Amino acid sequence: MPSNDERSSATRIAILWHMHQPNYQEPGTNRLAMPWVRLHATKDYLDMPLLAARYPGVRVTFNLVPSLLDQLELYLNGGTDRHLELSRLNPSEAGPEVRQEIIETFFLGNPATMIEPYPAYHALYRKARANGAPIAEVARLFSSSEIRDLQVWSNLVWVDPLFRDEPPVRALFTRQRHFTEAEKQTLLDWQLDLIRRIIPTYRELLQEGRIDVSFTPYYHPILPLLC
Repeated sequence: MPSNDERSSATRIAILWHMHQPNYQEPGTNRLAMPWVRLHATKDYLDMPLLAARYPGVRVTFNLVPSLLDQLELYLNGGTDRHLELSRLNPSEAGPEVRQEIIETFFLGNPATMIEPYPAYHALYRKARANGAPIAEVARLFSSSEIRDLQVWSNLVWVDPLFRDEPPVRALFTRQRHFTEAEKQTLLDWQLDLIRRIIPTYRELLQEGRIDVSFTPYYHPILPLLC
Protein backbone atom coordinates (compact mmCIF):
# COMPACT_ATOMS: atom_id res chain seq x y z
CA MET A 1 0.00 0.00 0.00
CA PRO A 2 1.53 3.37 -1.01
CA SER A 3 2.05 5.92 1.72
CA ASN A 4 0.13 9.19 1.91
CA ASP A 5 3.19 11.03 0.60
CA GLU A 6 3.45 8.67 -2.36
CA ARG A 7 -0.24 9.11 -3.16
CA SER A 8 -0.07 12.89 -2.95
CA SER A 9 2.91 13.01 -5.30
CA ALA A 10 1.30 10.82 -7.98
CA THR A 11 1.02 12.39 -11.40
CA ARG A 12 -2.43 12.48 -12.96
CA ILE A 13 -2.39 11.96 -16.72
CA ALA A 14 -5.21 12.62 -19.17
CA ILE A 15 -4.83 10.67 -22.41
CA LEU A 16 -6.66 12.34 -25.29
CA TRP A 17 -6.44 11.21 -28.90
CA HIS A 18 -7.43 13.87 -31.41
CA MET A 19 -9.06 12.30 -34.47
CA HIS A 20 -9.32 14.92 -37.18
CA GLN A 21 -9.48 15.54 -40.88
CA PRO A 22 -10.27 18.84 -42.57
CA ASN A 23 -13.23 18.88 -44.93
CA TYR A 24 -12.07 17.61 -48.33
CA GLN A 25 -15.54 17.43 -49.90
CA GLU A 26 -15.72 19.28 -53.19
CA PRO A 27 -18.74 21.65 -53.08
CA GLY A 28 -21.94 20.22 -54.51
CA THR A 29 -20.48 16.73 -55.03
CA ASN A 30 -19.90 13.47 -53.15
CA ARG A 31 -16.24 13.60 -54.11
CA LEU A 32 -13.35 14.27 -51.73
CA ALA A 33 -10.33 16.13 -53.02
CA MET A 34 -7.87 13.96 -51.05
CA PRO A 35 -7.96 10.31 -49.90
CA TRP A 36 -6.77 10.80 -46.32
CA VAL A 37 -10.09 10.14 -44.58
CA ARG A 38 -10.42 6.76 -46.28
CA LEU A 39 -6.79 5.69 -45.93
CA HIS A 40 -6.48 6.77 -42.31
CA ALA A 41 -9.75 4.98 -41.60
CA THR A 42 -8.01 1.69 -42.34
CA LYS A 43 -4.93 2.71 -40.38
CA ASP A 44 -6.02 4.69 -37.32
CA TYR A 45 -9.66 5.38 -36.57
CA LEU A 46 -10.89 1.89 -35.61
CA ASP A 47 -7.82 0.20 -34.15
CA MET A 48 -7.25 2.97 -31.59
CA PRO A 49 -10.52 2.56 -29.64
CA LEU A 50 -10.33 -1.22 -29.92
CA LEU A 51 -6.82 -1.19 -28.42
CA ALA A 52 -7.84 1.26 -25.69
CA ALA A 53 -10.75 -0.97 -24.72
CA ARG A 54 -8.32 -3.81 -23.97
CA TYR A 55 -6.98 -1.90 -20.95
CA PRO A 56 -9.90 -1.04 -18.63
CA GLY A 57 -7.58 0.49 -16.07
CA VAL A 58 -6.41 3.13 -18.55
CA ARG A 59 -9.01 5.78 -19.30
CA VAL A 60 -8.73 7.32 -22.77
CA THR A 61 -10.73 10.14 -24.33
CA PHE A 62 -11.15 10.31 -28.10
CA ASN A 63 -11.72 13.78 -29.48
CA LEU A 64 -13.71 13.43 -32.71
CA VAL A 65 -13.98 16.28 -35.18
CA PRO A 66 -17.43 16.40 -36.85
CA SER A 67 -15.96 17.04 -40.31
CA LEU A 68 -14.21 13.67 -40.03
CA LEU A 69 -17.39 11.83 -39.04
CA ASP A 70 -19.39 13.40 -41.88
CA GLN A 71 -16.77 12.35 -44.43
CA LEU A 72 -16.75 8.78 -43.12
CA GLU A 73 -20.52 8.75 -43.61
CA LEU A 74 -20.08 10.24 -47.07
CA TYR A 75 -17.98 7.26 -48.18
CA LEU A 76 -20.75 4.94 -46.99
CA ASN A 77 -23.22 6.85 -49.16
CA GLY A 78 -21.30 6.63 -52.42
CA GLY A 79 -18.53 9.12 -51.73
CA THR A 80 -15.29 8.80 -53.64
CA ASP A 81 -11.89 10.39 -54.23
CA ARG A 82 -9.43 10.41 -57.11
CA HIS A 83 -7.17 7.78 -55.56
CA LEU A 84 -10.16 5.47 -55.07
CA GLU A 85 -11.36 6.06 -58.63
CA LEU A 86 -7.92 5.22 -60.00
CA SER A 87 -7.72 2.19 -57.71
CA ARG A 88 -11.02 0.85 -59.05
CA LEU A 89 -9.92 1.27 -62.66
CA ASN A 90 -8.92 -1.82 -64.64
CA PRO A 91 -5.34 -1.14 -65.84
CA SER A 92 -6.02 -2.82 -69.17
CA GLU A 93 -8.54 -0.04 -69.86
CA ALA A 94 -6.27 2.83 -68.74
CA GLY A 95 -4.70 5.14 -71.30
CA PRO A 96 -1.11 6.45 -71.08
CA GLU A 97 -1.96 9.58 -69.09
CA VAL A 98 -3.93 7.65 -66.48
CA ARG A 99 -1.16 5.08 -66.12
CA GLN A 100 1.30 7.91 -65.60
CA GLU A 101 -0.94 9.44 -62.95
CA ILE A 102 -1.12 6.14 -61.06
CA ILE A 103 2.65 5.71 -61.11
CA GLU A 104 3.18 9.30 -59.96
CA THR A 105 0.62 9.29 -57.12
CA PHE A 106 0.39 5.73 -55.77
CA PHE A 107 3.44 5.77 -53.55
CA LEU A 108 1.65 7.52 -50.69
CA GLY A 109 3.31 7.48 -47.31
CA ASN A 110 6.82 7.53 -45.88
CA PRO A 111 9.01 5.25 -48.04
CA ALA A 112 11.06 4.04 -45.05
CA THR A 113 8.03 2.79 -43.14
CA MET A 114 5.33 2.18 -45.76
CA ILE A 115 7.16 1.10 -48.92
CA GLU A 116 10.62 -0.32 -48.18
CA PRO A 117 9.40 -2.98 -45.68
CA TYR A 118 7.37 -4.62 -48.48
CA PRO A 119 9.67 -6.08 -51.15
CA ALA A 120 7.09 -6.23 -53.94
CA TYR A 121 5.95 -2.64 -53.35
CA HIS A 122 9.55 -1.48 -52.96
CA ALA A 123 10.47 -3.09 -56.30
CA LEU A 124 7.71 -1.11 -58.02
CA TYR A 125 8.93 2.05 -56.26
CA ARG A 126 12.51 1.52 -57.46
CA LYS A 127 11.30 0.85 -60.99
CA ALA A 128 9.22 4.03 -61.01
CA ARG A 129 12.14 6.13 -59.72
CA ALA A 130 14.93 4.48 -61.69
CA ASN A 131 17.43 6.74 -63.48
CA GLY A 132 15.21 9.79 -63.17
CA ALA A 133 13.60 8.98 -66.53
CA PRO A 134 10.58 11.03 -67.70
CA ILE A 135 7.32 9.63 -66.36
CA ALA A 136 6.01 8.93 -69.86
CA GLU A 137 8.96 6.62 -70.51
CA VAL A 138 8.64 4.97 -67.11
CA ALA A 139 4.93 4.29 -67.60
CA ARG A 140 5.64 2.37 -70.79
CA LEU A 141 7.81 -0.02 -68.77
CA PHE A 142 4.95 -1.02 -66.47
CA SER A 143 2.72 -3.93 -67.48
CA SER A 144 -0.98 -3.93 -66.64
CA SER A 145 -0.22 -6.55 -63.97
CA GLU A 146 2.35 -4.25 -62.35
CA ILE A 147 -0.07 -1.32 -62.42
CA ARG A 148 -2.65 -3.50 -60.68
CA ASP A 149 -0.10 -4.57 -58.09
CA LEU A 150 0.64 -0.89 -57.49
CA GLN A 151 -3.08 -0.17 -57.07
CA VAL A 152 -3.35 -2.91 -54.46
CA TRP A 153 -0.19 -2.05 -52.52
CA SER A 154 -1.08 1.64 -52.40
CA ASN A 155 -4.17 0.67 -50.40
CA LEU A 156 -2.87 -2.43 -48.64
CA VAL A 157 0.00 -0.81 -46.73
CA TRP A 158 -2.45 1.53 -44.98
CA VAL A 159 -4.20 -1.38 -43.28
CA ASP A 160 -3.39 -1.41 -39.57
CA PRO A 161 -1.66 -4.59 -38.28
CA LEU A 162 -4.72 -5.21 -36.09
CA PHE A 163 -6.72 -6.08 -39.21
CA ARG A 164 -4.11 -7.86 -41.32
CA ASP A 165 -5.41 -11.29 -40.42
CA GLU A 166 -8.83 -10.46 -41.82
CA PRO A 167 -9.80 -11.79 -45.22
CA PRO A 168 -9.02 -10.61 -47.85
CA VAL A 169 -6.11 -8.67 -46.34
CA ARG A 170 -4.14 -11.68 -45.11
CA ALA A 171 -4.32 -13.41 -48.50
CA LEU A 172 -3.03 -10.31 -50.29
CA PHE A 173 -0.05 -9.89 -47.98
CA THR A 174 0.73 -13.56 -48.53
CA ARG A 175 0.37 -13.33 -52.30
CA GLN A 176 2.60 -10.22 -52.64
CA ARG A 177 2.18 -9.74 -56.41
CA HIS A 178 0.22 -10.70 -59.54
CA PHE A 179 -3.07 -9.74 -57.90
CA THR A 180 -6.28 -10.30 -59.82
CA GLU A 181 -8.86 -7.65 -60.59
CA ALA A 182 -11.36 -9.45 -58.36
CA GLU A 183 -8.89 -9.48 -55.43
CA LYS A 184 -8.30 -5.76 -55.82
CA GLN A 185 -12.01 -4.93 -55.89
CA THR A 186 -12.58 -7.12 -52.82
CA LEU A 187 -9.92 -5.16 -50.91
CA LEU A 188 -11.55 -1.85 -51.82
CA ASP A 189 -14.95 -3.19 -50.75
CA TRP A 190 -13.38 -4.33 -47.47
CA GLN A 191 -12.18 -0.76 -46.88
CA LEU A 192 -15.78 0.42 -46.91
CA ASP A 193 -16.84 -2.40 -44.61
CA LEU A 194 -14.19 -1.29 -42.13
CA ILE A 195 -15.33 2.34 -42.37
CA ARG A 196 -18.85 1.10 -41.60
CA ARG A 197 -17.60 -0.29 -38.27
CA ILE A 198 -15.97 2.90 -36.99
CA ILE A 199 -18.78 5.09 -35.64
CA PRO A 200 -20.78 2.18 -34.14
CA THR A 201 -17.63 1.00 -32.34
CA TYR A 202 -17.09 4.38 -30.67
CA ARG A 203 -20.78 4.50 -29.73
CA GLU A 204 -20.73 0.99 -28.25
CA LEU A 205 -17.52 1.48 -26.26
CA LEU A 206 -18.77 4.83 -24.95
CA GLN A 207 -22.06 3.32 -23.81
CA GLU A 208 -20.16 0.52 -22.07
CA GLY A 209 -17.98 3.07 -20.26
CA ARG A 210 -14.78 1.71 -21.78
CA ILE A 211 -13.75 4.98 -23.47
CA ASP A 212 -14.76 8.64 -23.29
CA VAL A 213 -15.60 10.80 -26.30
CA SER A 214 -15.39 14.57 -26.72
CA PHE A 215 -16.10 16.86 -29.65
CA THR A 216 -14.68 20.15 -30.86
CA PRO A 217 -16.02 22.59 -33.48
CA TYR A 218 -16.80 21.36 -36.95
CA TYR A 219 -13.68 21.67 -39.05
CA HIS A 220 -10.02 21.21 -38.06
CA PRO A 221 -9.69 22.68 -34.57
CA ILE A 222 -6.27 21.98 -33.09
CA LEU A 223 -6.17 25.28 -31.14
CA PRO A 224 -9.02 24.49 -28.66
CA LEU A 225 -7.11 21.39 -27.58
CA LEU A 226 -3.93 23.38 -27.00
CA CYS A 227 -5.88 25.89 -24.92
